[in-house]
Amino acid sequence: MDNAKGGMAVSEMEYIATANLQEAKPVPHLIHSNVKEIVEQQQLVFESLWVNAIPATQRMREIEEGIRRTEIKVLDDAENIHKNIESLGKSSDEILVCSDTGLLKIVHNCFFDVYQEIMDKYERGHHSGVRWVTHISCREDVGLAKLFLDIGVKIRSVRNLPPLNFLLNNRIFFSNAEPIDRKEERKTINSLFTSNDDLYINQYKTVFEELWKNGIDAKDAIEDIERGLDTEMVDIISRSSNAGNTYLDLLNSANKEIMLMLPTTNAFLRQNKLGVIDAITRAATCRSVKVRMLIPKSEKTAELIDSLEKHKYFINNANNNSSNVQIRYIHTSIETGSTILMVDRKVSLVMELKDDTKETFHEAIGLSTYSNSKAGVLSYVSIFENLWEQTELYQQLKKGEILQKDFIHIAAHELRNPIQPILAISEILKSIIIQIEPGSPQGVLINKNQIIGYIDTIIRNTKKLMSLTTNVLDITRIETNSLSLHKEAIDLRLFLLEHMMDYEKHVMNDIERAYRRHLDNEERYNSRLDFSQLNKHGSYDSFLAEVDRSRVSQVISNLWDNAFKFTNEGEMIKMEIKREAINCQKYAVITIKDNGRGIHTEILPKLFNKFATKSEKGTGLGLFICKNIVEAHGGRIWAKNNDDGNGATFSFILPLMDPKND
Repeated sequence: MDNAKGGMAVSEMEYIATANLQEAKPVPHLIHSNVKEIVEQQQLVFESLWVNAIPATQRMREIEEGIRRTEIKVLDDAENIHKNIESLGKSSDEILVCSDTGLLKIVHNCFFDVYQEIMDKYERGHHSGVRWVTHISCREDVGLAKLFLDIGVKIRSVRNLPPLNFLLNNRIFFSNAEPIDRKEERKTINSLFTSNDDLYINQYKTVFEELWKNGIDAKDAIEDIERGLDTEMVDIISRSSNAGNTYLDLLNSANKEIMLMLPTTNAFLRQNKLGVIDAITRAATCRSVKVRMLIPKSEKTAELIDSLEKHKYFINNANNNSSNVQIRYIHTSIETGSTILMVDRKVSLVMELKDDTKETFHEAIGLSTYSNSKAGVLSYVSIFENLWEQTELYQQLKKGEILQKDFIHIAAHELRNPIQPILAISEILKSIIIQIEPGSPQGVLINKNQIIGYIDTIIRNTKKLMSLTTNVLDITRIETNSLSLHKEAIDLRLFLLEHMMDYEKHVMNDIERAYRRHLDNEERYNSRLDFSQLNKHGSYDSFLAEVDRSRVSQVISNLWDNAFKFTNEGEMIKMEIKREAINCQKYAVITIKDNGRGIHTEILPKLFNKFATKSEKGTGLGLFICKNIVEAHGGRIWAKNNDDGNGATFSFILPLMDPKND
């Protein structure tokens, strides 16, 4: 047993010990006792010493052969810790230190003189000096690092330090596992783990050299901080466990934006197990971070995405850009071999995929690269944005194909309906004309009213074809953002009254023949249309607006046509206009209300979308066109079923001009 002082002997019956022991001198005093309790206590003390001692033959061989004994100890006594650190200066080899700046601060406060002595020996050529790896991230760190640099200590800055602070030379290894806050004014190290085992020394020397190689010179880091610049660095992370910690730390540190691109389906599933999705959810919900993810599409990911989309912050819809988290699918041909993460457009983490068959993140990941280099990070951002746009274009093309199929189906049906009677009646008229030509049998009677009826049918169906053509052209203008307006100042109330008369003159006859041929037009018009509210406003009520007369007429006619289509005889259609102020802007609110069958619940949410119709007749384009015309005027259109369950109400608003500025 090393460092033994004094001596003792204990038997079954008695105990004896020296008060002190001086080599080669008689013992002046002894402590003796045969008290049972004291004897038993000292027997336990001896057994404890015996267990922790080594055989004398082993120790003699170590001395005779010059063998260094392997020791592993935990030091928790402040005086003992101080002695061990002071002993570092007695060796002549290089000292390697890896620590956070909290430990650097304690060393400066408690052991700076030890390092000054070591560096004095280094200056005289009796020592190989000190190399220190830490993370210099703020001005407080700068001042501390400069003190060590001034005495000759070499320092490099590494962003992702291992969790263990350690110190070593070629003889001994020290480590301190407790986290030390640099803001804390501490004067001591509470505990140290120490060993002279070559396995510890060689392993941590390899770790240190890897950190040193990937670190940046402290002087460069200090210069960047003093100039107010972010320190640029690129770290190679060889351990997958460290990469996983860095991954989650970056997600938890995001303040504005997260971009994440995953290479495979299994990568998505593994990283969900790692806690990546939970970290993204917290970022979106707690810090309102905008998250965009690109992942390969598969049944496995679809199931998980479906569950995630139940959370209001997740959305898998390319057209919805208001959600905090958006997910799009990468086509398999553009899959990458790495997981790429970008945080706030300032930091990137690229994790190479080593083995996609593994179930855990740590088994599947190879080398990882951390970077806050502006050029490098923005390169990855550019790649991500290009892929994001490609997915959007792909979705638009796919949607376009669906819309094209819908349009072809509906247009073919709508074109066939008017073309068939035109062809049939034209054939009838042709046969009649042939019969009255010279040489034909005499006595053919021509029914004038019948001929006029045939011609009316041709005209009516031709108008349907023209309406369909006009709608298609309008859709093209809307989709290409080329819908133009020719505005003029008009009084909307007077315009609606004029339009009613025009509607009666040019349109009512067609509607009456289509729906109630045997009912008198005037009787039907008066019994169904109610626009009396328009006449209640006096000339002093200004509804002056700057609008495109023909386009607003198109909106009103479409709404009236729909109202007639879905109401029966005796069911009223009312039109009203009123003023309303919204955010200091005055609007005209135009309302058309009927008490017909109402809007089908399936159609109501998508009423103003293209091809939204439950009617056997119609393309479902009219209301979509109306919506775009109204919005092009700076207005808004909406619809609802009436509260009493009878009929529907369509309303739209148009901005009014200020009479003072006329």
